[in-house]
Amino acid sequence: MQKLNIAIPQDAVWILNKLNEGGHEAYIVGGCVRDSILGRIPQDWDITTSALPEETKTIFDHTFDTGIKHGTITVVLHHENYEVTTYRIDGEYADCRHPDEVSFTKKLNEDLLRRDFTMNAIAYHPKEGFRDPFHGQEDIAAGMIRGVGEPAKRFQEDALRMLRCVRFSAQLGFAIDPETWAALCANTALIQKISAERIREELQKLWLAPFAKKMPLLWESGLLAQIDATLSASLIANSRTLLEEISLCPKDSILRWCIVLQHYPLSEVKGFLRGMRLDNHSIKRISLLLDELSADLPTEPYPLRKKLRTIGQEATEQLLLLQSILRPASPHAETKAALEKILAAGDCLSLKTLALTGQDLMALGAPHGKILGTILAELLDIVLHAPEKNTKETLTTLALALLEKR
Repeated sequence: MQKLNIAIPQDAVWILNKLNEGGHEAYIVGGCVRDSILGRIPQDWDITTSALPEETKTIFDHTFDTGIKHGTITVVLHHENYEVTTYRIDGEYADCRHPDEVSFTKKLNEDLLRRDFTMNAIAYHPKEGFRDPFHGQEDIAAGMIRGVGEPAKRFQEDALRMLRCVRFSAQLGFAIDPETWAALCANTALIQKISAERIREELQKLWLAPFAKKMPLLWESGLLAQIDATLSASLIANSRTLLEEISLCPKDSILRWCIVLQHYPLSEVKGFLRGMRLDNHSIKRISLLLDELSADLPTEPYPLRKKLRTIGQEATEQLLLLQSILRPASPHAETKAALEKILAAGDCLSLKTLALTGQDLMALGAPHGKILGTILAELLDIVLHAPEKNTKETLTTLALALLEKR
């Protein structure tokens, strides 16, 4: 394979050198090496070392314990965090997620053996080059995801790796090695031991991944059925159109969740999303959009202004986009044209932009309470009908007339 020099940040190089000067081995490792080989910008620069955690802490001035039980110390340098982890051998994984105990080792290869996939089991040092005992570079060049050592054992150690495998395939466009795929399919039930938060994080990354054609691996493996059988059946039944729709949708997690859940029983959506531990804002917005999805958006100014008043501009624009993708026969083009005119004109759409305030109404003699709110709502409806009436003078005259009727 062609040799490659990785452009490591100077601070990371300095950390490597300081560890070396202390008599310890040290390499960057994992995703940052993989991404560098692929020409992607790494998000983190993780370092693995033969130094024990206590030794690492004596070498650097600013550190804090990240996961010292598992050998990880965070080194802070120029306000950036770098995780430095001691070479280790993992013990048993009773919970299919975290090792019950770890033992430290002086052998890099033993540390690399515990990692998930060969493409993530590559170490690199700017002076020594690559340490790649499991041929991860070859698998990267071939576009192949392969479990390190015995794939089934890797999945049994940490069941989340099965979701990561599918997600990596969709993010990178890689195929899954047959032995690794067989091991994944045989162990899908273990995903039930993983927390909903971690599953949600992986699913969300999968929905946003660029190679949507790999997404069916999630349900073809049987993995999704173990997470939610209803969603699995829904996506299997609509797989072909789903991939087309996903490809047309911007990389927005709320919109992608809506596309994925469009055929899910509407009455059960909130419960599913709560079970996945989505934040409250996302749950409310996704539920709202799915609830509104089947009805055409208005094309006439007044009802469209009312819709904007009811669900807000952002939700209306999201709904319009979803309808253009999922309901191309809907009058979305006409709605979009009407919406653009309303927004360009700066029409009043809420009490916040009404030219007459509650204080103004009370100054005219309106009592505080229900009557005040009712009159404000009536004035807003008048303005939604006729935006040109949103002036203080006009609304004052209208308000006085409404007060006389009370």
